[in-house]
Amino acid sequence: MTLRKSVPVVVSSLALSFFSHVATAQDWKAVGDMGWLAVGKMHEIEKGHFYWVGEFSGTFFNDKGMGALFHRAAMKCPAFLDLDMNFGKHTAGGHCVVNDGEGNQAYLSWTNKGNGQTGTGTFTYTGGTGKFKDIKGGGNFSTLMHAPWPDGTASGLSSWNK
Repeated sequence: MTLRKSVPVVVSSLALSFFSHVATAQDWKAVGDMGWLAVGKMHEIEKGHFYWVGEFSGTFFNDKGMGALFHRAAMKCPAFLDLDMNFGKHTAGGHCVVNDGEGNQAYLSWTNKGNGQTGTGTFTYTGGTGKFKDIKGGGNFSTLMHAPWPDGTASGLSSWNK
């Protein structure tokens, strides 16, 4: 191949590489909702102050629908919740494994603060496998506990990047 013929090929390859990297970085922003069930053990530290350790699990639905990042992916999130009803506040945090059902997983860590029923927080991707192996960045989310059940579990919703 002559130099004249190879220059356009190299330039085209570099441009394609640049634009595909930009698109991939933007693809890591999931916008949607995760309905969850929290199961764990609640400990009363003092009157009105509780510490819960357990797992939030559920399914993520991307607002863009089929083919979008994490749409219909299963999530398991080992976590803690420090709930002080005396002051109407909570702090929570943990990690999540996102499983797309095709053997690809994304990992993230998160923190959240609020009033015990609603809260806001951030998450950061910490790694992944398969098509998520290069995942980077993170986002923000809000939470709403819809129902604390008599058996000690709770149902709720987390909205990502909204």
